[in-house]
Amino acid sequence: MLKHVSFVTRDLAATLAFYVRLGGVVEKDLTTAEGYRRGVVRLGEGRLQFFEVPGEAPAPHLHWAEHIALHVSGLRALLPEWRAAGVTVSRDLQPSPGGRDMAFVLDPDGRQVELLESGL
Repeated sequence: MLKHVSFVTRDLAATLAFYVRLGGVVEKDLTTAEGYRRGVVRLGEGRLQFFEVPGEAPAPHLHWAEHIALHVSGLRALLPEWRAAGVTVSRDLQPSPGGRDMAFVLDPDGRQVELLESGL
């Protein structure tokens, strides 16, 4: 199940205002522990997440910021199966900020996909 899609933006306030005009509701507008501004907009059941990165292009260390996030069941069991099938694990199993299991993998085109244990 889709949790959110995440993008980098140069101007978080303008980006949030744009999606509010489209009917979105701002759920979060905060500064992360790493010092990035982060905003989350709910559009119906889905969410868009944005990280504000000033400048022309995202810094290489922010490769994780643009990603698709999915809730999955049984992540601890699935991750070794996917790894054995050749899926690249770009960020190994660890606790999410909310305490659930989380990992990042790459899709066939190299896009980051966050996998978050749904607990279902």
